[in-house]
Amino acid sequence: MSSHSRLSRAFEQAKTITFTKDDKFILFSDCHRGDNSFADDFARNRNIYFHALAHYYDNGFQYIELGDGDELWENRSFKTLFKAHRNVYKLMRQFHNEKRLHLIYGNHDMVYRNPNYVKKHLSTYFDERFGEEKVLFSNLVFNEALILKMKQSGKTLFLTHGHQADFMNYVFWKFNRFMVRALWKPLQIMGISDLQVLPRILKNSLK
Repeated sequence: MSSHSRLSRAFEQAKTITFTKDDKFILFSDCHRGDNSFADDFARNRNIYFHALAHYYDNGFQYIELGDGDELWENRSFKTLFKAHRNVYKLMRQFHNEKRLHLIYGNHDMVYRNPNYVKKHLSTYFDERFGEEKVLFSNLVFNEALILKMKQSGKTLFLTHGHQADFMNYVFWKFNRFMVRALWKPLQIMGISDLQVLPRILKNSLK
């Protein structure tokens, strides 16, 4: 299947959200929420992200996340991410409860295309204070694509993550995930954030 075919299929199966001129949307992409380790690129910006999202919530915006919201190549479970960024997910739950949350999955959170995975891992969380499971995201759905359609004009806007255009990130994403977990995350934890400097580091270590 070609990239054109994959994107065409995503468009044909996209969920349509009808809106009016009075509706407001905020779009985020590639947040890559992680485990708050040195490998978590989201961690250094999480406070400004949270306060920005709180502003949009208070002002009646609908929140659209365009894929790779969660970093599930470097991390094996949502539980780790929730523990690291609990306040963010609870704010997202408020959007969800008011039907103002719309999520698209990307290549780094491709597992969310499976409704059973989402139900198992994101529906509830364990509250240590009360020693019991509590509802997090009830009936949460991730989409491959969305179409925003303005009621007055009928004009549309197609939204997707875009990994459909890349063969390795769509078809062989599991291989890429393995490489990130086995090689890239350990390097990040060691403090290497740019692969271009790796040859120089190795050369110096062999002197």
